[in-house]
Amino acid sequence: MSDSLPLNAQIPVVMISMSRWDGDFSSAAWSIARTFAAKQPVIYVDYPYTFTDYLRERSKPSVQNRKNALLFGRGGLKKLDQFAPHLYALTPPLMAPCNSFDEGWLYNRLQTRNNEVLARSILKALKELGHKEFVFYNSFNPLYLTTLPAWFKPVAVLYQSRDNIRALEPYLRKHGAAGEITAIQNADVSFATSRQLQRDLTELSGDEVEYLPNAASFGTFRKAFEDELPVPADIAHIARPIIGYTGNICHRQNYEIIKRVCEVHSDKNVVLVGPRNHAGHTDIDLDAIPNLHFPGSKKIDELPAYLAHFDALILPFICNEVTKSIYPLKINEYLASGKPVIATPFSEDIESFGDVISLAEGPDAFADAITEALETNTPEKARKRYERASQNTWEDRVARIREWMGEVM
Repeated sequence: MSDSLPLNAQIPVVMISMSRWDGDFSSAAWSIARTFAAKQPVIYVDYPYTFTDYLRERSKPSVQNRKNALLFGRGGLKKLDQFAPHLYALTPPLMAPCNSFDEGWLYNRLQTRNNEVLARSILKALKELGHKEFVFYNSFNPLYLTTLPAWFKPVAVLYQSRDNIRALEPYLRKHGAAGEITAIQNADVSFATSRQLQRDLTELSGDEVEYLPNAASFGTFRKAFEDELPVPADIAHIARPIIGYTGNICHRQNYEIIKRVCEVHSDKNVVLVGPRNHAGHTDIDLDAIPNLHFPGSKKIDELPAYLAHFDALILPFICNEVTKSIYPLKINEYLASGKPVIATPFSEDIESFGDVISLAEGPDAFADAITEALETNTPEKARKRYERASQNTWEDRVARIREWMGEVM
């Protein structure tokens, strides 16, 4: 590695998160890992599979490809230089399922075992790459390694929060809420992606939590603005104008808004790109809406082609305790395309974009805002959106993290 790089760029970053490198949708953790790995080694640790996960998902290709690593601890380290020069993914061995247990001796023993197995697999990977020192970066995984084994000794520990765990589903909240506070208290530097989350976690932990908002892979998403991209095959048959969304289709969406948008804009098509996880979050039969389409999950590098052929982009999040702590990953991805963006005012972070996006709450107001945004769009407005996104890049965020690393290493 070049001697011209600063000290903290000589040391590998080991990142854990709650997503896998080949998951169904883009994540902030994966984007940050790729950005770090342009200059220094990064080991991106897959969110662990438990024995239960393996039995349930063992026929999936993604699990079959990891079988030796999961069952026997072999071949878990994989170089991913197609994404960044110094990027590696690590599949750790199977973990004991314990999150359903209440706090007590059994849970504590199984969780200690899991943390030790995970930590040993990380040290093994570091040894394979010829490294002893490392930075440990927990990017919103409050269930693993919030307390480190005594023999697991990174030169610096970072913790990042991206969601209000206390308002999420009971499975994660059960041990994750307390685990996150422990992780913050054990970290050298902690940061949160929204102002509300920063305030809440500073108060709950008693430690200072920094503010580091999400960003965009601007070099990827600028293509939707700058280049002539081909129409993706799975939307080529869908007539424009198209109102589009990219991301997880889940508990965050306001489905009454989506339904009303489809009704008011019956002369247009609405396309939601991403994994469908809305079961239990709406009684609306989305498949019965004739101008609503679901192309499925896409990799991050595929998304610009969709944005390029959408005419307006929406963030129809419900306004509640979960979303008021969100700085959505996709806002800067959307803006990089230059297309009109319409969102609900779900957090102060999204409201900070009010000069370049339209904000509307309620089904009718949201549908009307789409009409206005399309009718008043201009090349000058598109350029202004693009330029705002150019100010919010992962390179800028990683530079800030490196500053914090330099302060504590």
